[in-house]
Amino acid sequence: MINALRINEQPASRKFHHLDGHTDQKGKEAERTHGRAMSGRQSLEGPAIYKEALRSLRRVGREISATLDLEHILHLIVKEAMRTSRATRGAIVLREAASGELGLQVYTGYSEAERAHLDAILRAPEAHPVLAQVLRTNQSLLVPDAVVVKESQVNTKSPICSALVVPIFYSEALTGLILLESNEKDILDYDVIEFVEGLASQASIAIGNDQRYKEQLKRGELLRSRADQLALVLQVSQALRSDRPLEDILEEIAYAIQESVGFNLVLISVLEGNPPHQRRVAAAGIPLTSFENMRETRQPWSVIQEVMDEKFRISQSYYVPADQRGSWQEQLDVYDEESNAATHKAGQWHPQDLLLTPLIGPGGDTQGLLSVDQPRNGRVPDRATAEALEVFAGQAALAIENVRLVEALQHRADTLALFNEVNRSATAKLDLNEVLSTVVEMVPRLLECTYSSIFLLDTKDSKYILRAVHGSSPEHSALSTFDPGEGILGQVVKSGMPLALDSAERESHSIPSLVKGETGPIALIPLTTAGQAIGLLCVGRQEDHSFSPAELATLSALADQIAVAVENARLFDQVHRFSQELEQRVEVRTQALAEAMQNLTAERDRVETLYRITAQLSASLDLDRVLNRSLELVVAAVEAERASILMLNRQSGQLIYRAALGEESKLPLGGKPTRFSRDQGLAGWVIKHRQPTIVADIQRDPRWVKSQNKNKKRKYRSALVVPLLSGDQVLGTLLLFHTQIDYFNQDHLRLVKAASAQIANAIGNAELYNLIREQTEQLGRTLKDQRIEAVKSQSILEGVADGVMVADANSNIILVNAAAERILELPRKKVLGRMTNEMLGLYGSQAQDWMETITRWARQPEAYTVGEYLAAQLDTGDRIVSVHLAPVLMGDEFLGTVSVFRDVTANVEAEKAKSEFVSTVSHELRTPMTSIKGYADLLMMGAVGALTEKQRDFLSIIRDNTDRLTALVNELLDISLIESGKVELSPSVMSVEDVTDRVITTIKTRAQDKDLILRQDIPSDLPHVFADADRVTQILTNLIANACQYTSPGGEIVVSASVHDEKVYITVHDTGIGIAPENMDKIFSRFFRADDPLVQEVPGTGLGLAIVKSLVEMHGEQIWVESEPGVGSTFTFTVAIAKPELADKVSVEK
Repeated sequence: MINALRINEQPASRKFHHLDGHTDQKGKEAERTHGRAMSGRQSLEGPAIYKEALRSLRRVGREISATLDLEHILHLIVKEAMRTSRATRGAIVLREAASGELGLQVYTGYSEAERAHLDAILRAPEAHPVLAQVLRTNQSLLVPDAVVVKESQVNTKSPICSALVVPIFYSEALTGLILLESNEKDILDYDVIEFVEGLASQASIAIGNDQRYKEQLKRGELLRSRADQLALVLQVSQALRSDRPLEDILEEIAYAIQESVGFNLVLISVLEGNPPHQRRVAAAGIPLTSFENMRETRQPWSVIQEVMDEKFRISQSYYVPADQRGSWQEQLDVYDEESNAATHKAGQWHPQDLLLTPLIGPGGDTQGLLSVDQPRNGRVPDRATAEALEVFAGQAALAIENVRLVEALQHRADTLALFNEVNRSATAKLDLNEVLSTVVEMVPRLLECTYSSIFLLDTKDSKYILRAVHGSSPEHSALSTFDPGEGILGQVVKSGMPLALDSAERESHSIPSLVKGETGPIALIPLTTAGQAIGLLCVGRQEDHSFSPAELATLSALADQIAVAVENARLFDQVHRFSQELEQRVEVRTQALAEAMQNLTAERDRVETLYRITAQLSASLDLDRVLNRSLELVVAAVEAERASILMLNRQSGQLIYRAALGEESKLPLGGKPTRFSRDQGLAGWVIKHRQPTIVADIQRDPRWVKSQNKNKKRKYRSALVVPLLSGDQVLGTLLLFHTQIDYFNQDHLRLVKAASAQIANAIGNAELYNLIREQTEQLGRTLKDQRIEAVKSQSILEGVADGVMVADANSNIILVNAAAERILELPRKKVLGRMTNEMLGLYGSQAQDWMETITRWARQPEAYTVGEYLAAQLDTGDRIVSVHLAPVLMGDEFLGTVSVFRDVTANVEAEKAKSEFVSTVSHELRTPMTSIKGYADLLMMGAVGALTEKQRDFLSIIRDNTDRLTALVNELLDISLIESGKVELSPSVMSVEDVTDRVITTIKTRAQDKDLILRQDIPSDLPHVFADADRVTQILTNLIANACQYTSPGGEIVVSASVHDEKVYITVHDTGIGIAPENMDKIFSRFFRADDPLVQEVPGTGLGLAIVKSLVEMHGEQIWVESEPGVGSTFTFTVAIAKPELADKVSVEK
């Protein structure tokens, strides 16, 4: 505001209002005369007033920085405003944020009567034209001649000639007013307004500082209050861990709420019964007599739930204001003290207000209710107050739930003890009548019952008979027997489900009295065992208190115990009868046991043999040894004379003679092939059918193929053949032979079959061992090759000049080569093992964006595009390092990242030197080119006399080449300025259509000379864009000029625009020679010109498109080209759409 203050000149346009009463010509002439006089005075006094204004603003600024005393700062602002403006009176009015009322804060120069009058005006500012206009427009208001406009005077108690009202804003809202009044006419002018508005800005800063300071104080007080509440909550939590009664704990919570949250009246209730009702338990601030009366009243919980409507909810509490008391006044019983509510104001607590907080336990069940009244601050509750109450409510709910759990646990312990006693009595006594009598006596002890009785089924008469009763004698029982299915008792027994009836339901079902004179609630529990109904347990009580589901469950459990006891007593009788039968059966079983012992002995021998076979087979993994040892053990076990193992070759299907015992000649290692395939001979049949077989005489069996060896001394007659199975796979067969006909039996078969399974497993293990050994050797060779490759890779990595740093999938750095140590100047030991995000300085200012990209690669490796990497240049002070980062992927698996660091200091310095050289040469060429062109133009104009046609041709060549060199120099200067960062953009709202028209108008003559069609296709409703108009003009000029150069006569050039994705796409399309695919990536490079003869014959520098790309990217936009040789090219670049408010402003100005 200080820089904007001008005393010596009157601004052309100002945001303030001016009130003047002169409307006739004479008044206007007087005003102009007075204005000329004032202008002369200001021209003499201006510098002094300017300096004084600056000093005033600085003094106020220093005070704002030095103190938070708002009153002192506002006094200083009024003082400085009056001294600089020479006003007679001054005041600052502040506006109350909540009510919007205006109040006089500081004033100077007013008498008490004038101050009282000013206070009256501020109470109704809309009635005063000056204040009303300022409040309505939020703009400064100057009254140069208040005598003429009398109704505009703020103070009518003293003669005022001029006045000024300036608004004060804070957070874009009007916070106050600065009021200045003078006894001199026109003493307050336009320059004073600027100065006072500067003071208003400083007053806004002081007001903001004061409000933030007060908010800090309020926040500190809130934190202290919260700390006190937490301390009390801690005390309550400690009380919960004690064994104190529930009433004492809740009373301590009530007094803690009264002390910390600030309510004089606190009442805590718990929910009991089904359906639940409210019982008052603890209170604070309520007289004892009143509280005792309230404890006698129990309200249904459903009535309270109706009051707690969602519209009254604050957090988890419910605040019902007094104006809504009609919803509960006739339903709830509340404690109400007589009080006078006549002075109730908005935001204050009303005696009829209601604040309820449910006590919700950890499981989400409502355990009770907390209600409070008479807040000490006298205000309605806010969310913070409700949340503080909910903390204590949660503690109270936890206390209630803990007590109930303890009570339930104690009741369960009593029940289990009683069950234990019932079970012990039932098992200790085998007489059924004693068991039943014990049970019916214990039932009233378990539950508060008057009588109990048991009916049992008599299997002879098919009736249920009363066997035991407690609370009356059997002869006094009204009912002693009933048939199955008869009445409600029979139906309960038949259904197998317990039933509880109250007095009214019992009367409606016409259930007879089990004890004379009783009509109270009754529970009927069927006695069932093994799904069969054997009796009925009947329990009743005189008082009208129905059986609860928990009591019914307890009786059902007791009924199960009774049924077991009854069944045990019956079983005892049966056991006694069966004991004699058992003695007879023992003799029979003893004989059978002797036979079984013989079988067990034989089985033991077989198991022992199998154990020896298994032990021998597991001793080695050599297949030849395993097979031969297996044959020895099997032959010894069954006493066979000859044995052999034939293995199946899976590829050829041929049987291999793998092991033999009893042959004259030994087999070679690995066995030898036979002439049999898998479908031939006795072995082939066993393999095919996967079944063992016993052959009594092989000479008569058609499956046997006679041997071609005629010299065999022994002729074997009987055989036992078993397949060797491993899972579903047939490995071969085990064959046993004997010279005796029908030698082998089923015992031999069971033993050999069991042994064959062990042999098959041993063969499988041996084959697996061989396979593992081969794979291990292969893995060893592979590991050695990998180590050799790793050494080679390490040598290559250490030998390269570029620094390499590799991180794993968890971003831990696992490899750093020597070049990285040298370039980064970081020891390898300090880098290895650290996280990538700890080394963000290696990746420059874009490190955080790189970390997000690495995270995306790790989470979505399938989204990675081949060739994608991150690149940047870092200036470390003494060198410039190029950084490239790319992911390491194996398929869709993210393995980590690799970072490559290259010292490009020499390249950057060379590039910088080249740019400086280009800039210097361009500047040095521009001066002689200007002279050459100027003198050539003078000669062409005949300044030294008439020229011949030949001389004109020479001069024309000189001028054309000079123009080409001048264009080259300009382009070199442009590219040099862009690369050095000296080109600054001046973006503004602009019309694409207007810029395009200007460029086409400039180039149209050149297009017409070449017989080209140049036109634009810009939609009329295209939105305005936000860009540098001169640079956009330069971009379009270069693109259209290029199109004209490389388009043959008769061609067409079209400039169009469209909107896509919040951007304006500007396109220059031509029907020229096009661009070859191999040149598409080079087209925007500096000094690049294609080798095409059509291109080389057109003069050019190769800098135009490079400049265009740089200017587009300086705008933060993109440019690209689409082309087909011989068809044409299309260059497209994007421009940001202007914000609606800026575009609308430009439209209004137009």
